[in-house]
Amino acid sequence: MKILALSDLHAEEEILDRLKAISLTKRYDLVLFAGDLTNNGPVSYAREVVGLFPNAFAVHGNMDPPEVLQELERMGVSLHGRKVKVGEWNLVGLGGSNKTPFGTPSELSEEEIEGVLSKTGMDEFSIVVAHPPPYGAFDSVGSLNVGSKALRKFVEMKKPILLICGHIHEHEGKQMLGETLVVKLAPAAKLSAAQIEIKEEIKVSFIQL
Repeated sequence: MKILALSDLHAEEEILDRLKAISLTKRYDLVLFAGDLTNNGPVSYAREVVGLFPNAFAVHGNMDPPEVLQELERMGVSLHGRKVKVGEWNLVGLGGSNKTPFGTPSELSEEEIEGVLSKTGMDEFSIVVAHPPPYGAFDSVGSLNVGSKALRKFVEMKKPILLICGHIHEHEGKQMLGETLVVKLAPAAKLSAAQIEIKEEIKVSFIQL
């Protein structure tokens, strides 16, 4: 399975143009959006960019207003609090983010995040698409760790095969968290993305769009 993963598009028109070209190649089995499709809107951007791919799924980010989540749900592509079977794997999702100092449009308490994740049925066959990173992994801002503690708890407990996340613009990379490979995406607003291939093992390439 070949996946294109992006996060933090922030309604940049250049990304939309690049993705229009990529959508014509049909070279990905899945296209996954890990939130912040917009910058507090417009909803039309989220609709257009996700709608480019018939095999796309998405979560909203903290900078996406509730109307973006509603549109993703209407389109049938939202993973927030859901499990979707894809071959031998399943996709589960967490949108929004844990609390920030800025009061952004879609934030959740750690208790609310735990409630969302408890509905997903996450297991060892899950590919998790989350906007925030788990606490302690690619989440440092200055001297602080700002990732989600509830997300880390679920990853350590349920041991999904893969976690794809964004949100913290300062980091890009991959690392193991227990038995889970965490892939932290750089902002697509900088034309960055990841190409992930799942065969006998998981191969991750960070690419420019």
